[in-house]
Amino acid sequence: MLGIGDADSQIGKKFNEVFHMGTSLEDINDIRKFIYTYILPEPEINVEILHKDMQELERLQEILEEAQEREKLLADINEKMQVAKELDSKVKVNEALVSYAKLQDAIEQQEEENSRILQAKSTIKICENKLQELNEKEKEADKQLYNARKDVDDNQENKALSYLEEEEKSKSNEYSKLIRNAAKFDEILEQMQKLRKQLVLLNIDCKWNIEIIEDEDASLEEKLTAIKVSREALSDIAEAIKDNDAAIRNRLKELRGELDELLGKIKKLEAGFMCYPKEAELVRDSINNKLIELGRQPNAKLFCELLYMNDLQWQDAVESYLNNQRFNIIIAPEDYLIAKTVFVSLQDSVRGIGLVDTVRLMKRNNITVSNEKMLAFTVESKNPYARAYADYLMGGVVCCETKEDLELYKKSITKDRLRYQSYCLQRMHRLERYIGIDALQQQLENSKTLLKDKRQEQQETENRKTQYTVLDNMHRQFISGNALLELEEYCGAKKEADKLYASISEIKKQIEEFKKNPILMAMYNRVEECEKKHSELIGLITDVKGEQLNAENLINNAKLVIGGLQQNIDEAQEEYNLIIKSHAAFIDVVEKKYNEERKTKKASAIVNNFGNRINQDLSAFNKYMNADLIPLQRKYTGTYACDYPEGLDGDARYQQAYASLINIALEQHKDALKKAQIRCKERFRKEVLFRMKDDILRARQQFRGLNKVMEHLSYGEESYRFSIDGSKDKEMSIFYNIIMDKDNQQIDEENEIMAFLATNESKIFESQIEEFMQRIMVDVENHAQETLTGQKNGAKSISTYVDYRTYLDYDIIVKNAVTGLEVQLSKVSGDGSGGENQAPFYVAICASLLQIYQQNDNCIRLVLLDEAFNNMTSDRIEPMMKMFCDLNLQLVLIATPEKCTSIFPYCDITYSIVKHGSRNAIAAFEGV
Repeated sequence: MLGIGDADSQIGKKFNEVFHMGTSLEDINDIRKFIYTYILPEPEINVEILHKDMQELERLQEILEEAQEREKLLADINEKMQVAKELDSKVKVNEALVSYAKLQDAIEQQEEENSRILQAKSTIKICENKLQELNEKEKEADKQLYNARKDVDDNQENKALSYLEEEEKSKSNEYSKLIRNAAKFDEILEQMQKLRKQLVLLNIDCKWNIEIIEDEDASLEEKLTAIKVSREALSDIAEAIKDNDAAIRNRLKELRGELDELLGKIKKLEAGFMCYPKEAELVRDSINNKLIELGRQPNAKLFCELLYMNDLQWQDAVESYLNNQRFNIIIAPEDYLIAKTVFVSLQDSVRGIGLVDTVRLMKRNNITVSNEKMLAFTVESKNPYARAYADYLMGGVVCCETKEDLELYKKSITKDRLRYQSYCLQRMHRLERYIGIDALQQQLENSKTLLKDKRQEQQETENRKTQYTVLDNMHRQFISGNALLELEEYCGAKKEADKLYASISEIKKQIEEFKKNPILMAMYNRVEECEKKHSELIGLITDVKGEQLNAENLINNAKLVIGGLQQNIDEAQEEYNLIIKSHAAFIDVVEKKYNEERKTKKASAIVNNFGNRINQDLSAFNKYMNADLIPLQRKYTGTYACDYPEGLDGDARYQQAYASLINIALEQHKDALKKAQIRCKERFRKEVLFRMKDDILRARQQFRGLNKVMEHLSYGEESYRFSIDGSKDKEMSIFYNIIMDKDNQQIDEENEIMAFLATNESKIFESQIEEFMQRIMVDVENHAQETLTGQKNGAKSISTYVDYRTYLDYDIIVKNAVTGLEVQLSKVSGDGSGGENQAPFYVAICASLLQIYQQNDNCIRLVLLDEAFNNMTSDRIEPMMKMFCDLNLQLVLIATPEKCTSIFPYCDITYSIVKHGSRNAIAAFEGV
């Protein structure tokens, strides 16, 4: 009817798109909106599929972020768990401190009794001085006694008697000397026996025969020979004592180092961190730091971190078979070259740690391990690279239930670590466990057991050190004096004393005969009086000696008290031992703290002060548990529907949950998200990217055709044409260049994607597409964040990214026919009136319709304008009406009365429409 063909024809469809353009121009206020509405069609892309992909991405992103929120909550719980454990440790330290102070208080009381002993010894010294004075008086009395006796001595008969008495005295003195020498011999011999006993106790060979020296029937020559052998043996023993003592001191030093290292390890394990070899952590952390420095995701992990056991019965076999390969570094293939550079730079610091070539590992012929008897099936990993590496290492190792089956296979193993390989049967060492979430708890238990054994060894070694110190003092004291010389000198003293005693007895009989003379008896009476005086002095001396004896008794009594205190010490020691048995890790801290407090306080004061603090610290601990830790734990158990124990009892469960989340669940979510991103990228590449390029090329062609028409249209002194170019926005410009890249080619089938990537050598283009997708993923993550938080963050929708019109900038070039000057409409749109800015749009509508009408000379060339020229002045309307008339367009327009003056002269038929309420009236308008 209109003369332009069927509605379903190409030109008919174009007419339907363009014809209505004149009915809503008042809503168009910028060039882009005009072009979107009337010139360029919306992209014919099935956005619904992409929306579903994006919704799936958002869903997976939400799941990942929820898991990450869970990880944060678990991390906060474990952090507060550490604070709670520190408060608990403070309580335990103070409990142990009070017990230790009680022990030291008893020891100090014992030391006070020792001080009383020292005072008694001082009293003994005073008595000795008194005795010295009395002894002087006793000497004077002895002198008088001597004179009396001299008178007796001058008597001939007495001389004979005196001679006998002198001889008896001389021999008695000699006898006394021999007795002393014999006693000295016995004393030295007793010292040798004690020394020998100590040597035997410490397993040091004694190469002398002390029995010969002790034997009263042995000859003098035999005893002297035995003493000579003893002298040589004691000289040799000195070196053995020195060597053994040095060995014990070195071992104690080693034990202190081992204990410090073990305590550090236990502290780290209790904090929830696995203890790996230092060189393995060095390699892993160095690679991750480099990745972070380059703005990449740190994904380097130890092989054992990514594994967990399917069958715990095979764990020891797996740990032993993998050995140091457990600590090899697993890295994403795209980061392998970066990791390799870091690995090589570490040189010998890696010490046997390996970097797995995941690039070639994932490219190798993947032989599926189908036999579930293989060792590889006893472990599992959610990390695809760790899974592939486990299959590579253990895929060919057969698990055998009995040792008889081992030789049936090329490589085989049993649960008790028997390995058959290369025609050789071996029993592998049992190694510390590092695989699975239970490995941390097992390491902690093993370390605590080892700590207990090391402390026991330290105590035993300290005891041996003390024993060697005692032995060394005994040995030095023995060999430093003249003991051996005296032993040789006095070895015959006892026999000589026995002979001399018989001679003295005979002389005494003769003396008794002489004493029967009366004259001599008178002399003797005088001597007796002198002796009485002398005896009184001796009595005084005895009194002083009694006082001295009292002091000695006081010493003995003090020693008894010390014995009672020793029982208190033993009880306090037993109590302290029970405490440190459960608080073993705090021994060093407790003793150090006690030494600091003891500088200003007595042990009893420490007991009182810290006894009160225990209640305060316990109150602080309970307050922290109830106000900080337990609420978080209840929040977690309530949010995630689990029944973990509250308080410190849940430590292991929360640490295990945290380890399981970061090592397994998060890896699963990340893997699912990564796969979805790859699917989305492939769909975007296949169904969107090239189509947008084709749409942009079509848009350029459409504007070239439109501009050819507009070049022949004049609006007053102006003509117009459209300008179209790639977006000048920094981000959109980058994406525009990606879309228009020569390597952006059409891909129709899924299998053509891999073929295209295999032949396409433009790595730059592929990396640009990756960045494009990453930008889209950022908005996907922001959408997920909006969903979680309900807060808008300005994220773009997927429709924006797949609309080819987004990546173009548009403008209209206004050319003045008189001056020839050209200016962009966008630069002057703010300076002119609304009518000046709308005129190019009317020209563009004319050009769009003329493109259609010029294809058929018999069409009616109809143009429909609603509320025409609403924002234009009369001087702008008249040139527009003249242009429509010159183009022979059949114009149907509706305008307001104030516009009629400029429009009426160019109209063939005019109607007036009057609106009243909801009713309209229309009639022909003949003019004024």
